[in-house]
Amino acid sequence: MSKKPTTRHLEEILRSIDSKDELQDYLSSPETINPCHSFIEYFRSLPKTSAIVPADLYKLTNLDRSYCYRIWDGSKRPGRDKILLICIAAGLDNTETRRALESGGEAALYPRNTRDAVIIYAIGQKYTVDQTNQLLDEMEMAVLE
Repeated sequence: MSKKPTTRHLEEILRSIDSKDELQDYLSSPETINPCHSFIEYFRSLPKTSAIVPADLYKLTNLDRSYCYRIWDGSKRPGRDKILLICIAAGLDNTETRRALESGGEAALYPRNTRDAVIIYAIGQKYTVDQTNQLLDEMEMAVLE
């Protein structure tokens, strides 16, 4: 099994490209570009989330049931906090959560931001949504809603 190229390696490849044809080859290479074009595509592509269905999602996240179904069918694009709720509920790690945020067009968690630092810690400790929100509340920060 071959290893995925690192971002640094991909940046080096991009800097060495001198033609549109080479760029097209790079863009069509499955190991370089994330094939998922939305958060829900990325989320559903993960092996650990394959058994999750919308009914589970709303129970795990405390989000509105119809909202979860709209996220699931792609008709609703969740914001940053909703993506974080879903990732935490599914037990995703920090790398998977970062990729989920990126695929959803949202900013990655930033360790210099105090609220983000608490969320990074909670994800690393495998906290549930309720535990994460309790920790945020104890630290007098906005909970994930």
